[in-house]
Amino acid sequence: MGINISQRAGGTTITFDRGKWSGSALYIIKDSDGASLTSSQILGNASVLNKLLPVEYGGTGGAITDQGAFFSGRVTQPSFSLAMVDDGGYVWQATVNFDSLTGDNGTSTDDNKVEREVGFTAIEYSLAGEGVDVYRIGATAPASKSTPADTDIGGTKVDSGGEPITFFNNVAKVNVRNVIAGRPTPPVGFINKRNNSNFLIGPYSFPQDTLLFTGCSITRVGAATYEIVYSFVYDNGFHLRQIAKRGPDGQVIKGKKTDTCGSAPTTVPDGEMSNALCVFFRQPFKDTANFDGMGIAGI
Repeated sequence: MGINISQRAGGTTITFDRGKWSGSALYIIKDSDGASLTSSQILGNASVLNKLLPVEYGGTGGAITDQGAFFSGRVTQPSFSLAMVDDGGYVWQATVNFDSLTGDNGTSTDDNKVEREVGFTAIEYSLAGEGVDVYRIGATAPASKSTPADTDIGGTKVDSGGEPITFFNNVAKVNVRNVIAGRPTPPVGFINKRNNSNFLIGPYSFPQDTLLFTGCSITRVGAATYEIVYSFVYDNGFHLRQIAKRGPDGQVIKGKKTDTCGSAPTTVPDGEMSNALCVFFRQPFKDTANFDGMGIAGI
């Protein structure tokens, strides 16, 4: 006894709608000797499974291959159904469903999986300016972004009588959605840490110390299938914040605009604005980590 599977003539439908491909193909399954078949016999046949199953579940994508080279790389076969055509089980029909890998824009892409499919990855950005308090602009970032020394940051004084003004840093919120097979291990050890080396997400390499991992969410989206959403915040100012040196009374030490840190402040003439004498950098997120350990580097 041998089980034969063949594409049914006239049984293929293909639809292209708003940049997405979909469709289905019908297959006839029979025994070569005309014997009756059960679903268990059919599903236990390697040739049948290689035709019907998606690649990640043991198939080879044969149904896609039957549609010609045009659809390779454009569609996946996420599901199939099997039905007995006659009462005796002598003829069975399988329907393989096709769905787009991605929008067909005529170019190659790395985003070649559909939602909830194992290996699916989405990179989502939200860019904005974030208001931060500053006493100086044009200051040079310190050599150590984790434990900056108590040395004056330099730059141009812009505070008003020791009160900071609002300046906008370039900030991007970055989410990476990744679907994996099997229960994931939460990346707890990376939370509230900055990248200790350049870190590549999609086409952009985030410089060392600029990317902060703020957490993740893990959701079950299918049988032994989970989606992990990694959340990051990029700050072109390395997440550093400026503070002004204060005296024993808790007040900001101020002087003339021309005074330098380390010198005694001089009296500010009437009609002239005083400025904070010494300004230091502080890092609220001191810890760093190699984000390659999350398993999403270079996606």
